[in-house]
Amino acid sequence: MLLVLVAMLVIAFWPTPVDAPFDGLLFTWLRDIHSVGVPVWVDYTFVEVAANVVLFVPFGALIAAVMWPSMWWTSGVLGLTLSLIIEFGQYLLLPHRFASAGDLIANTLGAVCGGALAATWKMRPSRRAARAERTGDYRGRLR
Repeated sequence: MLLVLVAMLVIAFWPTPVDAPFDGLLFTWLRDIHSVGVPVWVDYTFVEVAANVVLFVPFGALIAAVMWPSMWWTSGVLGLTLSLIIEFGQYLLLPHRFASAGDLIANTLGAVCGGALAATWKMRPSRRAARAERTGDYRGRLR
């Protein structure tokens, strides 16, 4: 959990936009994928929003993994809280970074998705219980 949090904070508080070294490559890649039929709405903004969502999925999953499955939604609350701290910190401390309500929404969405995935994984029946359901042998549930 600590490693995920540290990695997120390093990315979030990097003094310059983290994609700056890759801008040229990203725009070339977007041009290339558009030339083979990928819709034009898959653009820089789409990639940036998707990256913000993906960044918070592991955080949300880890939060939900330590909670009761019915409390998975706390990953969204904590994701929103962490994102608020990050965006406020960028606004106050990093003149070359941009605080954004869109990032706040994307980050929270990522945390919620990660939380939902982890809760779904935790709530799945064990193989032994699933086998007992199929065969009618409920002794497997007692172990």
